[in-house]
Amino acid sequence: MRTEEERLTALEELTREYRPVLQNFSYELTMVKGLIVTQTEITQELGRDMRDVKLQSIRIERHLETMDQRIGNLETRLDRVEGLLTQILERLPNSR
Repeated sequence: MRTEEERLTALEELTREYRPVLQNFSYELTMVKGLIVTQTEITQELGRDMRDVKLQSIRIERHLETMDQRIGNLETRLDRVEGLLTQILERLPNSR
């Protein structure tokens, strides 16, 4: 069995040997964390944007429905006016 001093020396050597690997791993892990945070923020912003687009779409759809109703009303009125004009023309004497 190794002494405490030998075990400590072995641990120090192992630490020295793997330090660059651990530092690189730590650096890469920090980069990944930063990317995840950034992507999370972007995803949240996209979610907000999509909600805004959906609300605008609903507003546009309502506006178009209102316009359709108004156009329908105008068509009905125009049909009535055409009918009245036809009746008036039928009652006029022929000017031939």
